[in-house]
Amino acid sequence: MKKKRFLMIIALSFIFLTACSSVNQNKGSGTPNGLRMSFIEFQPRSELKEKEYFDIGLKLENMAECDISGDICIRDTLSESFSGVEDSCQSFQLRKKDGIIIDSKNIYFGDNSYESISGDLASTIMAKAEYSCSLQLTPQLCVKPDFEDEKTCRTRETLQSSTLGLKTAPITVTSIDKTIVPQKDSIKLEVAIHLRKMSEGSSNNFNIYAEYEGYGPLNCRNLDRLNFKANTENVINCEISLNVDDIEENPLKIVLNYIYESSISKQVKIIKEGEN
Repeated sequence: MKKKRFLMIIALSFIFLTACSSVNQNKGSGTPNGLRMSFIEFQPRSELKEKEYFDIGLKLENMAECDISGDICIRDTLSESFSGVEDSCQSFQLRKKDGIIIDSKNIYFGDNSYESISGDLASTIMAKAEYSCSLQLTPQLCVKPDFEDEKTCRTRETLQSSTLGLKTAPITVTSIDKTIVPQKDSIKLEVAIHLRKMSEGSSNNFNIYAEYEGYGPLNCRNLDRLNFKANTENVINCEISLNVDDIEENPLKIVLNYIYESSISKQVKIIKEGEN
């Protein structure tokens, strides 16, 4: 009897944990993350011999909830006269992250060789990726005509990263400050949209569009001041006047389109032939 009761408790616990896991996976994340790049082991090795041919291998993983496509290019820090790494690029495409499924790809640049060096040298091999991301976010915001009712819909609130409708991307919305302001014959919905980028990389080609569905686009200020090259975080302030008769909870559609750049590097030592 005790054994049956114990097994029942285990089964119920498993069902509960599975349900919680499903709920958490369906929630938004609002975490900045995108293309993850790394050098494949021994491609290249840390020490190379003069006239030795070697491959440069890169592993690409898309950690973002948007499909990405772009180019990855390689170069090194030595002069072309040493015939080390030829500047070259390859295109790539990776599907968006879906739950725990991460799309990845290995890219190889072959037939590299350092020649005609006068002695042992050091060089840095660099890989730079430039890729596009298009993202639509749909967090829900409530509005109301009655400012006395704070139970169902709050006049002021902050939607955090766990809000349904937020997504992971190289640049994404991490939180939204909402304020409802009374007007003579309507209300005004004001939102401060907090945008954050990954710690690595930057973007100098960023566009955003915001619309409160059912009513139209928001008027957003200072869009020309958004800077994801110098700043990790930017905040834009948007507003729209609404005529509502009762509480409504509609999606705030936010569309992001941008080009993102990121890079990695690896230092190698070149040993002159016949030495050591």
